[in-house]
Amino acid sequence: MAHASRALLWLSFGAPETAEDIWPFLERVVAGRHVPRERLAVVHDQYLATGGSSPLTAQNLALIERTRALFGARGIDLPIVFGNRNWKPFVEDAVRALEASGVSDVLVFATSAYGSYSSCRQYREDVERTAPRFRWTKIPPFAAHPTFLAGQAAILRDFLEAHPLDPARTLVVATAHSIPTAMAAAGHYERQLAIVRQALAEAAHPAGLTVVQAYQSRSGDPRTPWLEPDVGDLIEATAQERDLDDVVCVPIGFLSDHQEVRYDLDILARERAERVGARFWRLETLGEHGPIPSIVADFAEAWLADVPLASLLPGEPPLCHATCCAPGH
Repeated sequence: MAHASRALLWLSFGAPETAEDIWPFLERVVAGRHVPRERLAVVHDQYLATGGSSPLTAQNLALIERTRALFGARGIDLPIVFGNRNWKPFVEDAVRALEASGVSDVLVFATSAYGSYSSCRQYREDVERTAPRFRWTKIPPFAAHPTFLAGQAAILRDFLEAHPLDPARTLVVATAHSIPTAMAAAGHYERQLAIVRQALAEAAHPAGLTVVQAYQSRSGDPRTPWLEPDVGDLIEATAQERDLDDVVCVPIGFLSDHQEVRYDLDILARERAERVGARFWRLETLGEHGPIPSIVADFAEAWLADVPLASLLPGEPPLCHATCCAPGH
């Protein structure tokens, strides 16, 4: 059945695709926040350390093509338009394309599985700001979706089956982007991370391993409390308590291997592990080859059938109400 007036808006954070993009990208990210240029210079150099660009846009495009193919296989007649908050194609470009095609109803997919101001509500504000004439529905944070949980658990289970490790000398840590504690208190971020961590714990149990939560990539004013422990600090603290042979890092907070994974884990966290004499294993994200298209298709089918989207999230309360996920800072 055709739905000519409907479309899916795929929203992401955006990322520089060349070294020349880095400065204008960073300036857009921090616009109005009075971030010192020397701080931006540090981040600029971090991008250079991982090749001078980010694969995030290419990863999104690959996921979109797989989603389009899956929509076709499942009979979902819903065009997909891609936009970013901070880099080309901008959300404004995507909205103009939707308007030009006569779309009136929009399903919004933001590339984060969790609920907080920066990972959920800010994307709602992007749409409210740029597309006030649309009737739109945002796919809620989907960390509790069974396919998402199964995919995360399979990554760890497959690794442990191929790499027998000594439980007494191994640290298994799930990482996610740190956010201010006040922001976390205003949303569902920590609770949703705990749901995913429980799925990992069940995958690690046959190997006699436990899974702990840590955070990474904090920024902003150092006087502002953010979620802890930092993954590097946790590695060093654990090494002080017991001998560590292996550190296994599962980046559950990220859908693909972009900058926060490639620099903050592959470089910084690895250095902290090697400093205490441990091997560092950074497991893959769900990535452009994982189950994200299937999850998006499930929500698209429900939306087209007027089924409440929260019904696809077992045990989750209704989310995305008018006051959820306040900035909290």
